[in-house]
Amino acid sequence: MRALITCVSLGIVMLSSVFTGGPCMAEVTDRHREVVQEVADRLLAVMEKPEGWEAWPPEVTVVDPGFANAFASFREENGVEIPMVEITVTTIEDIAKFEPDVLAYTIGHELGHLHFRHSHTRIDLAEKFGDKLTTIRMACGREHELEADLFGMQLALKAGYSRQGLLKDLQAWRELTPPYCRFEGLAVVHPPWEERAAFLLRGENQEALWQSLGSFQTGVMFLENQHYNLAQLCFHNVTTEFPECYEAWANMGYAYLMQYCDALDAEDLRTLDVGHLVVGGFYRRPDSLEPDVKRGGGDPELWFEAVGAFREALRLQERLQLSDELLMVKANLAVAYLVHPNGKDVGQAERWFDEVFTSLKDPEKAKQLDPLVHASILINSGAARGFDSDLIASTLTLIAKARTGRNNASAVAAMEAALQFNQARALSVSGDKTEETSALALYEKYLDGMTAASSWWPIAYQEYVKLAQATGATPKAEQDFRQPGIADWRTLTGVTLEDGTIIGLSQKLSEVLEAIGPADVEVPVIEGTNLKFYKYNKLGLSILASREVLAVVLESSAAPKITLRRPGLGGETAEVGLGMSRGALEELLGSDWDVELTSLFELDEIHQLYRDLGLAARFKDGAVSELVVSVVPLAD
Repeated sequence: MRALITCVSLGIVMLSSVFTGGPCMAEVTDRHREVVQEVADRLLAVMEKPEGWEAWPPEVTVVDPGFANAFASFREENGVEIPMVEITVTTIEDIAKFEPDVLAYTIGHELGHLHFRHSHTRIDLAEKFGDKLTTIRMACGREHELEADLFGMQLALKAGYSRQGLLKDLQAWRELTPPYCRFEGLAVVHPPWEERAAFLLRGENQEALWQSLGSFQTGVMFLENQHYNLAQLCFHNVTTEFPECYEAWANMGYAYLMQYCDALDAEDLRTLDVGHLVVGGFYRRPDSLEPDVKRGGGDPELWFEAVGAFREALRLQERLQLSDELLMVKANLAVAYLVHPNGKDVGQAERWFDEVFTSLKDPEKAKQLDPLVHASILINSGAARGFDSDLIASTLTLIAKARTGRNNASAVAAMEAALQFNQARALSVSGDKTEETSALALYEKYLDGMTAASSWWPIAYQEYVKLAQATGATPKAEQDFRQPGIADWRTLTGVTLEDGTIIGLSQKLSEVLEAIGPADVEVPVIEGTNLKFYKYNKLGLSILASREVLAVVLESSAAPKITLRRPGLGGETAEVGLGMSRGALEELLGSDWDVELTSLFELDEIHQLYRDLGLAARFKDGAVSELVVSVVPLAD
């Protein structure tokens, strides 16, 4: 007998009490039951009985688990499988607001799961693979969600419900569901709402809008995780479709600037003679697009691209008469001139900092600025102008506020370290013995907290040794401070080919095929799905993809090397590739006890998985024979 099987279809939204952390429970009333039954009856009247179900129609009930969701499932009674659909009270109240026109698309989606017997497919995959091959099983789950989406939309329209109800339903789920982007969605069954909306609205004017929202959100994630080249591609896609999205221009400029700064080494920074700069200061939501949704050593070229994108954002501000003063754009322009390819341009940097600080004199404007952005502006301005006690106190207050924000932990840590460096730098030249002692302590704190892979670290150590010798203290040796470990690498998000083309995880397959051409061979993975391996013999790699790239497999000597980079601007790099010895790889990434052994694509093939890095390896005769770049979900 099969156990009760459920397709969790729409992404759980917990509505928790701030005080108790428990779900907000509501009563199931006749009004809840009546609106659900009304919609279900109307949909079932135009839906043919699916093959494979002996019992039909399904039981449709309202449940109250305390969160928004809907479920398709079945149970067995006397050897007969009974299909079921459950809708939660919170879905009816907060998503549909009791509107049948909106609720129709949620219920239609669940009927789609029953129509395609997705629960049975899930059972079959579990029986075949167990808890292995999670990437493949997740990909199948995402295909099921999109398949049910399309069925539900077609069924609701056939039953006479409006397209406006679909848009309301999509937007309501998007607003109530904790946000995640396309890349983060590789580790979960449900694609992000922006991607699902774009899929449903293909061929309509809304499709480009939802796709751009998805690209924007994914770009923000890449910025937060210091994958600037992929972020740049995301925001370029947005500005191509929506040239007046000023937030995308601002973010693209930031991505270019950070790529330029990433290539600066310690000698470049000594020549520029600026303090420790920090990352931070980009848009996390595109307000310019939101109204439409609700209605329905561096490379100088990178520097100039950055400044051009920032200036385009400012041009749009003036032309569109925006209320947003784009203070973060102006602050980033100031930073750009501090690291000008021809040497820092203090005059231009001061001009932009002056504009920012003139605006921030207005308490209301200062209050509206994100604390993380505000703190980064103060630190970067202090890196150029120097720090006084008031500036330090204001910065520390803002950092404390920023610490409570979503996904801010790494940025806050970087800001605290940069502030320590800049404070030490200022105190070390004061000539006051007490302040010099404080500077030594700050340098030691910085050197022990910041990875030695940062371009600023050797500068800090050199200044620390000079100050210790000048004050008669004994400096610690470099090896006595924390050295970069195997965990101190940025997570991999794609593979860069020799010609500079990027194959990014979560990138749309259509974009990849347009960039590198059709595959030599396409190998289906699971029958009845879009999941395939796309093999490129001349490139020495294969791409696992459905509608988006799930993994890149480097499998022959023609494959490119993978560049690893430490966190922080100017972090050191290392290359890994096929043919390198197992010992060399493990020295960089860790030995067997630091990794997992798992099957990624075939049950009899074992990969050594570095989950947090997003890399897996296979070995032959003591050398790397295959590398896989992928987000590998945890076994469910």
